[in-house]
Amino acid sequence: MLPNRFRVSKNAMDALKLLKSRTGVTPNILCRIALTLSLEEGKLPGRKQPELDGGEFNTHTLFGEYERVYDCFIRQIHGPLDARHCNLVVADHIDRGLDHLKKCKTLLDLSQFLSKVALRTKH
Repeated sequence: MLPNRFRVSKNAMDALKLLKSRTGVTPNILCRIALTLSLEEGKLPGRKQPELDGGEFNTHTLFGEYERVYDCFIRQIHGPLDARHCNLVVADHIDRGLDHLKKCKTLLDLSQFLSKVALRTKH
């Protein structure tokens, strides 16, 4: 089961603010996109654990109605995690996913980027 609240890094919050100003997409939706992109890549290879010095999201805001789906994906990739480790893993996945999204300057860029990702995963 996922913890009730998740913290993200300051870098993630800065990227989320920038992307929101560029695209108009809310931070929780951007986090879902970033998390999904990173989970698709699998485990996080020897990355430095993020400092959880950024914003905080409650679980329902972060995952919405897909909370159980994200929980299953995280468990499938990382196995069972306690609340602290789950938060670190999710924050690290969000950071990695946001690294991909930072290139998007507009909502159209974001849409085109996600379309390319969707096409890539179909093959």
